[in-house]
Amino acid sequence: MFWKYLIPNGFTALSMVLGFASCVLSANGDYVLAGWLILWGVMLDKLDGGAARLLKASSKFGAEMDSFADFVAFGLAPAALVFFGVTGGRVEPGEGLIAGACAVYALAVAIRLARFNVVEPEGEGSDYMFVGVPSTLCGGCLAAAFLAAESQGVAEAVLPWLPAALVVAGALMVSNLRIPKFSLRWSKPVNAFQIVNMAIAYTLVPLQMFPEYLFGASFSFLLFGLSYGLVWSNRTVNEEASLN
Repeated sequence: MFWKYLIPNGFTALSMVLGFASCVLSANGDYVLAGWLILWGVMLDKLDGGAARLLKASSKFGAEMDSFADFVAFGLAPAALVFFGVTGGRVEPGEGLIAGACAVYALAVAIRLARFNVVEPEGEGSDYMFVGVPSTLCGGCLAAAFLAAESQGVAEAVLPWLPAALVVAGALMVSNLRIPKFSLRWSKPVNAFQIVNMAIAYTLVPLQMFPEYLFGASFSFLLFGLSYGLVWSNRTVNEEASLN
C-alpha cells in the first residue's frame, strides 16, 4: 500500500525543508535557530530510516530522496552556517579561503553520498561499519559545536576555527576510515547507553536546551567510532596476513 511510504518520505521531505530554512536563517543572521534546525534534521534522519524499516517501506525512491535531503541538511546548511557566521555574507579580500572551505565541505558531502549510493561496501563487517564518517554525524557535530560555543558565550572565539573544522570533516567523510553504524547490535550495556542518549537527544533538541551535551555526545561518538574503526581495521589486516 502506497500510504505507508508517505511516513518515512515525509520525514525525509521535512528534513530537506528544514535544511533549506536553516540556510535562509543563516543568511539572515539568525545563526542559533539555523543551528538547531540542522540538529532537527539529524533527528528526522534517524526517524525516516526507522520508520521505513518498521513499516517495511524501503524503496529506491526513498533512498535517493534521503540523499538529496542529507545534502541540503548536512551539506549546504552547515556550510551556510559557517560562511555567514564568520563573514556575515561579505567576503573581504583575503577571506576567500573561508568560502573555499565551505565549498570543499559541501562537495565532500556530495561525494560521500554519491559513493554511498553506488558503491556496495565489501568484506567483513560491511553490514555494521560505515566507510567514511557519515554526513549526518559531521553536520550534527558542527552545528552542536557552534550552539555550545554560543551558549557559553565564546562563539566569536570559536567561529574562526570552524572553516578548518569543515575541511577536516570533509576529509573524514570521503576517507576510507571505518566507523561503526549507530545500531543496537552490541552488548546490552552499550545498547542501553545508546538508547538513553537517543532519548536525551530527542528531548533536548525540540526544547533547544543544553547544546553542550549534544556536542559532547556527538564528538565523543565520533572519536570512539574512529578509534574502534582503526582497531577493527588493524585486526582485520593482521588476521588476513596470518592466513597468508
